[in-house]
Amino acid sequence: ACIAGMPKLLSVCGSEWIMQEILPNYTRMYDESQSYLTRITVLRSFAALAEKDGENALNISDTLMDQIVSLMLRGLTDSVPNVRLIAARGLGLVTISGQCDSGVMKSKIVPALNDLVHQEQDIDCRYQCQLALEAKV
Repeated sequence: ACIAGMPKLLSVCGSEWIMQEILPNYTRMYDESQSYLTRITVLRSFAALAEKDGENALNISDTLMDQIVSLMLRGLTDSVPNVRLIAARGLGLVTISGQCDSGVMKSKIVPALNDLVHQEQDIDCRYQCQLALEAKV
């Protein structure tokens, strides 16, 4: 529910409310969690913000998108391969959304994904990084 409800919350409450009321708590949970499952849930919740809610237009503020991208990039460096995989998948959703600044794509997202494509030991994670890179085309 916390994942599936994020696009609806964004369309109803807006970026500012999400940044003030939801993201600080989710970021704290991510930072303090010893459980990879909690970190995955937080990443999937952030990534869900990049998905449209039905026919409602996707309208993510630049500041909110920066926060989403920052957490996804942190997830790419997690010690658990499944967390890195979910972060890569989330960056793919961010890319597909078309709402991420091209400068951020070129300077942060593409280099991070390229690094993992070449350095990642986990084949599934490497595959998700490749898919995220291909989503930008």
